[in-house]
Amino acid sequence: MAGSQLLGSRYQFVKTLGSDSEGSTYLVGDTFLKGHPKCVVKKLKLPGKSSKAIRFILVLLKKKAEALKHVGNHDQIPKILAYFEENNFFYLVEEFIPGRPLSEVLKPRQTLSEAAVQHLLREILKILLVVHSWGVIHRCIKPSNLIQRHPDNKLVLTGFGIFKEISAQTDQPSASSFDIHSHNGSSAYVPLEQAAGQRHFSSDIYAVGMIGVQALTGLPAHELQQLKRVSYASDGHIPESLSWHSYANVSLEFQQVLDQMISPNPEHRYTTAASVLEDLDRLSAAKPITGLPASSTVNSSSTVPTTQNEVPVPARTSKKGMALGIAGLVLLLTTLGIITTQAPQRIWASNALKQGQISQESQQYEEAIALYTESIQNYPTAEAYINRGVTLLLNEEYVRAQEDFTQAIELDGSNANAFYYRGNVRYFLGDLKGALEDYTQAINIDPDGTLKAYVNRGTVRAELGDDEAAIVDYSEAIQRDPNLAEAYLNRCLSHSNVGQHQSAITDCSQAIRLEPNSVLAYQNRGLVRRRLGEPIGAIQDFNIAINLDPNDPDPYYNRGLAREEAGEMIGAVADYTKAIELDPNHTFAYYDRAIIRISNRDFERALADLNIAAKLCLDAGREGCYNDTQRAINEIQATLQSEQGITPSIAPTQNSTELGQSSTEQNPQL
Repeated sequence: MAGSQLLGSRYQFVKTLGSDSEGSTYLVGDTFLKGHPKCVVKKLKLPGKSSKAIRFILVLLKKKAEALKHVGNHDQIPKILAYFEENNFFYLVEEFIPGRPLSEVLKPRQTLSEAAVQHLLREILKILLVVHSWGVIHRCIKPSNLIQRHPDNKLVLTGFGIFKEISAQTDQPSASSFDIHSHNGSSAYVPLEQAAGQRHFSSDIYAVGMIGVQALTGLPAHELQQLKRVSYASDGHIPESLSWHSYANVSLEFQQVLDQMISPNPEHRYTTAASVLEDLDRLSAAKPITGLPASSTVNSSSTVPTTQNEVPVPARTSKKGMALGIAGLVLLLTTLGIITTQAPQRIWASNALKQGQISQESQQYEEAIALYTESIQNYPTAEAYINRGVTLLLNEEYVRAQEDFTQAIELDGSNANAFYYRGNVRYFLGDLKGALEDYTQAINIDPDGTLKAYVNRGTVRAELGDDEAAIVDYSEAIQRDPNLAEAYLNRCLSHSNVGQHQSAITDCSQAIRLEPNSVLAYQNRGLVRRRLGEPIGAIQDFNIAINLDPNDPDPYYNRGLAREEAGEMIGAVADYTKAIELDPNHTFAYYDRAIIRISNRDFERALADLNIAAKLCLDAGREGCYNDTQRAINEIQATLQSEQGITPSIAPTQNSTELGQSSTEQNPQL
């Protein structure tokens, strides 16, 4: 990179800090601020795909970066300052942390004492506790992403795996994907399930445990990876632990903690950072605490870490006396732990949980999230994670909500509500297959307690094109609860989709009887009447929907379609315009208004509508919709360039009505 080039027309390149398979990291100066303060820019490589797919991935990256930017603040986590795209690259700008990476502290063949390693793990885990409380999985914890900050020598956790997460969401392996046989040293800190594309909070705990093993053994990352290959290559079964014990002089108790942290099987691993900290605190109750060697300057490399030879040797005692002493100490620590630690923490957690529920019911979502977070930090439970996840879902923070429901499932795999709500989040995020699996799991666990899971599974099946299976799900829900209006409402649409229009009318009418003020019920019945070739009856239904909620753009849009079919073009344009006024991002209102304007040879305004629709399609990742708008634009431009001036024939491959309404006619039920 040329030194004179400004990234994003703002950031002056200073030097390259590093590069890997994901991209490059630069130290830059911010030319927009006085003194050009330093910051770090990460340049992420995008997979070699079509330009449209790259644009879609860039949209996801922006959403994730924005979420990280606002998810929370902590003294030992660098702030996300900005993000931008340039020349098909994505750039993330972070706060610069002066100091040295932990990879410079953990020198090959030099070991830290057991006390120092416990202190190191506690500091990292306390940061991780905060990160997980935000609903974020780091995904890339390794020594080079932990900076020992100058001058206070506190560790700062950097390098959140934003691109790994986007790669997982787009079902594409990231450039840094690897298996357990990779020679990449970073893979030493990555558990099997994460390498396979699965995400767990415990995956971060594995990485921290491997850092502890590295500090105790003095083995460099590539030798730790070799150790993993030897341990895991026996007979294909998941081993109980990694074979590292012979490389370190460590107490049995601490050895057991580390083994549980780095268990290859996530079911045998610690599920929360808090539970690891609790065990470490018990271990250190009667031992001196030794910290990491201090860094006097930013580039210091002369300080030698504390070695195991420096650990004070305790006075010997008789085996009998030692046994009694240890037994008594364990009993005392356990009793004191229950009385002085767990009980108050559970009480505080319970109180925060109750206060959070009150705030949630009052729709004070930010306050509720903070209270649930306090409850989780004091004593993590599936209930607290579910409540916070529901609040995040109501607040449309879908990624964080999904992480919370996943954590609840890890804590309690028999909780039907956790699967049900995660299914809702996956639906909203477009992961229909994942949503289908979660709804099915919720039904299997509690078929009578999660009736709406039948409705929502039917919705997913309908969107996947299997309306017959959707009808079975809706009918099952109705059989269990004949007054479940949303089941009739959604079955109405699926009956219509398979050509059973009269049954559809009956279902929609029943939904209206159960919920006379349901805007969606009138909309769906209006849609069925349109399909029956009754635009006047459809208009009457849409009129009622508009009277019930004059601020909902969809009834105006649907009435516009019916008016267009009835030959009322002026009224149709007026309805599309009203829908756009209420929702400036109503893609299909722009599209259908453009089609009418094309028929009137109003090409200039039609092109303006189609350009907006194309951008909205692209932003939403709707490739078919984008292709239709581009085809219409190209035909208009060809017509304008033609000397004959022939009006183009616009015939999109997919009807805009069907594209636009699937998300408003059948909705998952919270």
